[in-house]
Amino acid sequence: MTVLSAACTPEVLTEAEATRLRFGVAPLSQYALFQFKGPDAIRFLNNRLSNDVLVLKPGQGQRNAVLDRQGKIQGMMDLYRVEEATWLMLDKAEAENAVAQIEKFHILENFQCIEQTELHRLWAIQGPGSAAFLESLIPTETSLPLNPFDCIAIDLLGVPVLLIRRALLGDDGFVCWVPREKATPFEDALMSASQQAQGTLISDACWEALRVEAGQPRFGLDYHFDTLLPETGLEREAVSYSKGCYLGQETIARVKTYGMLQQALVGLKFSPDLVDFPPLGAACLHEGKAVGTLTSMVYSPSLKQPIALAYLGKKERIPGKMLSLEMDGESYSVEVSLLPFYNPPNSSADGPALLAQGLTLFSEGQDEAAIAKLRQALALQPDLLAAYEALGVILSRHEEYDEAIALMNQLLALDPDHVLAHTNLSIFYMKLGDKEKAEDEKAKATLAAFRQKAKEAGLTVDLEAERLKKEKALWERIAMFQEALKFNSEDPLGNFGLASAYLELQEYTQAIEPFQKTLKAQPKHSVAYASLGKCLAATGQTEQAREILKQGIEVAAAKGDLMPLKAMQAHLESLSS
Repeated sequence: MTVLSAACTPEVLTEAEATRLRFGVAPLSQYALFQFKGPDAIRFLNNRLSNDVLVLKPGQGQRNAVLDRQGKIQGMMDLYRVEEATWLMLDKAEAENAVAQIEKFHILENFQCIEQTELHRLWAIQGPGSAAFLESLIPTETSLPLNPFDCIAIDLLGVPVLLIRRALLGDDGFVCWVPREKATPFEDALMSASQQAQGTLISDACWEALRVEAGQPRFGLDYHFDTLLPETGLEREAVSYSKGCYLGQETIARVKTYGMLQQALVGLKFSPDLVDFPPLGAACLHEGKAVGTLTSMVYSPSLKQPIALAYLGKKERIPGKMLSLEMDGESYSVEVSLLPFYNPPNSSADGPALLAQGLTLFSEGQDEAAIAKLRQALALQPDLLAAYEALGVILSRHEEYDEAIALMNQLLALDPDHVLAHTNLSIFYMKLGDKEKAEDEKAKATLAAFRQKAKEAGLTVDLEAERLKKEKALWERIAMFQEALKFNSEDPLGNFGLASAYLELQEYTQAIEPFQKTLKAQPKHSVAYASLGKCLAATGQTEQAREILKQGIEVAAAKGDLMPLKAMQAHLESLSS
């Protein structure tokens, strides 16, 4: 598929609107297909690729990558288990190199790699109405693939095809692999059925606009053979951190542990009235210093403004930050954005389904896949209580206690008497060696359980007595921290504990100084920035609060601390409104 001009014509706007509202169809001539077949194929691929191929059953698929020793992308691909064979679907532009890198270590293993590109034609059906459209074309007793990357052999429009549930443009979507000899009658029938159902034929220009809206990087534009996988963000769906060794694993694991990528792919929003776009590949300069590279740029039909994908340095890639970037000798005012730009509207109904899938994967021991599903569920439906609990528990199994604690606190913000949230927090704090907080959460769990039982029994709880009891416990904790700080008044742990207790009591003025001392000793403490910003705002020091939150957002963005990052962004926006 040729990348066309970024300018958006009325025809593209019409196609985009139809695709986003209903569905669109498009030939996928840019993809190559390779079949790996033989008794050793699956195990060999698992040893060469970044994701866990061994967990897949026939009829399932996943995103995957082949890397070099430095963790640089040598090929991105979809991998599918189809009956006795394993198939790769990948961009033709990277296919030769990717397959060569995989085959490089093929010595005695018993399997064959066969290119199948010329034996198939590929078509995409994309958009929120794509499932309903396809269901109208198949027998009632036949079911569509349920989960992303699931695939089934099916008779569609009188032709046997492989149908894959694969979203390529942000909304729900499917991809059909059609035998080459049956391609013409299939395509004629598909176009006729699409027109009758008010679908649209997606042009190359429209596809490109929707691809960038969906934040989907493309080889040759947004990543190359010298791009580190984590720089693209694709590792979130293409990497298993629990499988065995593969080439590039050490780099990927190191980035996950320590973060701090020098550059990463983000979104840029330009002024809606911008006419002349900078050239793709242009260097981005900020205050005379090179800070990144522009990779893709389009006019967004959904946002009604120009948008771009770009690699930026860690100080510049802060969501919501306004930058003046010089590109190709011209100055542009841009706003940095998280990817994707576009999220499907009214998608909260999918949250429970994703939760159920995540719990099933967890029960099967597929923790990484379960984590991905639960993150999707919460992104679509932020009030899904069970997803917070499940995700927190799974993350704690992998000793990711900071995020697990943040999830439990989010759950408590939605349901203050959630017994298991307090119980889990008690366990997590105990694992971290914070016995004081662990005991406090254990007491809160007991109290919450009592309130629930009392409520069920029709009893009333003396809320004022409970408030006083809690307040007394907090003042006792403050006294303990004050005593400990007599020996070292600059101790960050003691100051953070003292300040947090003051904050919980809403003693905002007294909390400010110990939070400041915490940050002086630990300038990368994301949560301390968020808490200090809250205290400053509560005491009327709005400008100081904004400044602290901006500093905290920079720190959290650089570290990849998403929970405090999003909280600080929301707080900063509320102070600016």
